[in-house]
Amino acid sequence: MIGRKLAQYKVLDELGRGGMGVVYRALDTSLGREVALKVLGPVPGSDAEAEQRLRKEARAAAALTHPAVSVVYEIDEADGATFIAMELVKGQALAALLAEAPLEPGRALALAIEVAEGLAEAHVQGVVHRDLKPKNVMLTESGHAKIIDFGLAKLVHPRPPVD
Repeated sequence: MIGRKLAQYKVLDELGRGGMGVVYRALDTSLGREVALKVLGPVPGSDAEAEQRLRKEARAAAALTHPAVSVVYEIDEADGATFIAMELVKGQALAALLAEAPLEPGRALALAIEVAEGLAEAHVQGVVHRDLKPKNVMLTESGHAKIIDFGLAKLVHPRPPVD
């Protein structure tokens, strides 16, 4: 896949693999920005079922606009591959940071608040992440938390915010 183009995206390198497919770093040649492409890969079950789950993930994440949630740009198909184009969060996963050393209490609290605010917005919009873990929280280069990977998200009826 590396070096190929999917629609306007040139695949640069692999970022990781998961249950639904492979995530690549790619260049959006139309806008001149780097993105993350989650490309549907071979998964157990029918292709139609896997594609439906990927589309559900894209809809769930695209419904959210919050600084602590990664942005989904589009879902598309090209050359027989279905993919989600989303914000490339440069930095490191919270899991990697935690593997280095324990966090200072103030830093841990600040990150927990950012993640909680992102989740609160998701819940107001009717999205339940269902797979929140340090691997699915990226820390931006400026040190802020961003929730990624809504692959197991469930769409529920949105509720009004509670004070």
